Amino acid sequence: MKRIICIVLLCMLLLACQPTPGEEAVKNRTDGALEQAIVATAAPSYVYEAPSRWEETFMARSREVRVSADIEVPTAERFPVTTIKQHTLTTSDVVSFLQGVCAGDWVIRENEYSREELTEDLKHAAKGSYMGIDETTGEQIWQPNEEEMKRIQSLIEQAPLEDRFEPLTAENLSFPIKTIPIKDSAGTTWYLFAKNSTANNRVTLRRHRDGVIQTENVVQQGEATPGEPPHALEHIVIAKEDAIRTGNALIEALGLNDFKVAEAQKAREMQSYTYAVYGEGWWLTYVNTLDGTVPCFYGDYGNPDYLSFTQVEATYAPPWRQECVQIFVTEEGIRFIGWVYPKETVMTASENVQLLPFSDIQKSVKKLLEYGTGGFEGSPILINRMVLTTSIAQIPNQGDEAFYVPTWVIFLTTEEEAGLFFDADVLLINAVDGTLIGR
Repeated sequence: MKRIICIVLLCMLLLACQPTPGEEAVKNRTDGALEQAIVATAAPSYVYEAPSRWEETFMARSREVRVSADIEVPTAERFPVTTIKQHTLTTSDVVSFLQGVCAGDWVIRENEYSREELTEDLKHAAKGSYMGIDETTGEQIWQPNEEEMKRIQSLIEQAPLEDRFEPLTAENLSFPIKTIPIKDSAGTTWYLFAKNSTANNRVTLRRHRDGVIQTENVVQQGEATPGEPPHALEHIVIAKEDAIRTGNALIEALGLNDFKVAEAQKAREMQSYTYAVYGEGWWLTYVNTLDGTVPCFYGDYGNPDYLSFTQVEATYAPPWRQECVQIFVTEEGIRFIGWVYPKETVMTASENVQLLPFSDIQKSVKKLLEYGTGGFEGSPILINRMVLTTSIAQIPNQGDEAFYVPTWVIFLTTEEEAGLFFDADVLLINAVDGTLIGR
């Protein structure tokens, strides 16, 4: 409830500086409108009307806004709403996940550390942390971590001479599962990691213990590794379509039938200390998507800090993160799989809700930008994409459940940030009642 109060107070503060508008800019989420719309008699089948593009330039008080956006809506005649709850991962879930990746017997290493791994870690600690560039020689400066070197050396002395493996079962796993090597039925080595806390509920499987995945836009910003100039990724062998087919087959094997691919980004995997490139390929993101909506991943995108109301922290309940599966694919196959923030469907709350007209959504976007910019000038705001998708709407006093609802995701940035290859930001507007969905 604190968040609602904060938003209302913010709106009152903004209203004090200008004429009173005819309608609220940030609608009150406690008025029950969403619940009423959902429990109402299901609407008859209909096709949602929206243009294919929105082209417009307008002023949000002192800030120019340029809209040149594709409007993505599904071909559908029904728009359901469901209720969901968080699913805390179990060791049985982890075993089922592994069976989806590769059926058959898996084994797990008994010893936490191997001498080979620790020797490699010792080299990295001896190299240490990057401290900058020597202005005289132009060379990189690294500072060894002597305390870490001593700790690793002690572990080397305690590590067994040979690794020991045992059958991997739900019974011999316990959370948290630190990064540990396991082998599938074909003898391929993977590294397993899993946690099931509220803040970090995930299971990941990777081929390289020390791999770091970077998307192309990160590399294009420059300094993706110390001293690295900005550039595109030019050594991807596998075609995007082939990577997606590989990802789709894995999603089917995992039994995640409601998950659809939302993003396919060029990416690379690097060794975390030497920066040697393990491979370049495609970073695929799959999300759970309701019928009647378009798959869209918004979970890793930021709130626009140039809009004041997005900086109000959600305090009436812990935020629920978007569930997704992410897969890194190269010409050598799957190199990484991660399943994060799993959810469970409780029930279908409405078979078919009536969505607000697109013209009402446009008005909501304009009002939010007008209030959020606070009358301050700055780099023009650019809106380049709008997607009718699925998102999580938390409702005060709803207990341990939330709604999956049709939602408009608005991708926006500024002209300055776009030129620096920064990721876009997002706003989420509930397509049923027009409220701003906080993340």
